[in-house]
Amino acid sequence: MKNGFILLTALILAAGAGAASAAADNAPKVSMVVKQNPVPVEIDKAKNLKEILFRLVRQDEYLDEALETLDASRPLSAHELSAMGLNLKMIAGNLNRVSALNKSEFASISPDANISTYTNAIFSYSRKVARKTARISALTAQLAVKNKKAAMRDAVSAKSRKGKKAGGKKIAQLLAEQSAVSALAADARKLYGASRNAAATSKWLFIASK
Repeated sequence: MKNGFILLTALILAAGAGAASAAADNAPKVSMVVKQNPVPVEIDKAKNLKEILFRLVRQDEYLDEALETLDASRPLSAHELSAMGLNLKMIAGNLNRVSALNKSEFASISPDANISTYTNAIFSYSRKVARKTARISALTAQLAVKNKKAAMRDAVSAKSRKGKKAGGKKIAQLLAEQSAVSALAADARKLYGASRNAAATSKWLFIASK
């Protein structure tokens, strides 16, 4: 009898413990939420200026390639002259974009030592680019004059040596080259104008940031 009572007590205690455990499992859990202060996001004020500087550096590299081609001793074909004209147009377009970005930044820029580091570099590169475009413009103008004189001389020579038919073919080729040189000289003048605008807007941007 005593043993039976002990067993019954143990079963009751075990059942009670199980019920308490189940109740604890089913009870709503309260989670601790620790509120954290938001991490401040640093605004890169020089982001647009970095883009402007990158564009100028790239145009400077393209101009080096153009000058290397123009300074070569061998004459350029009509195809090569046309290809260079397309490159000069591309560079002019990028410099016009630089001028537009400079004007956009000028509207909101204020004196800042960190910012002026970038605007100074932009101004420096813009002047460097302008000097190279001036040289390209001068070289292409000289090339146009030289090509015109050579075309007239070779056309007369071709007619006298090979007759009307052969001379006509030679003249057509010379005229194509002369046309390509004239177009290249015009593209170079437009490029120089775009570089001067970029240099002018870069100067005012630098002054505003000092």
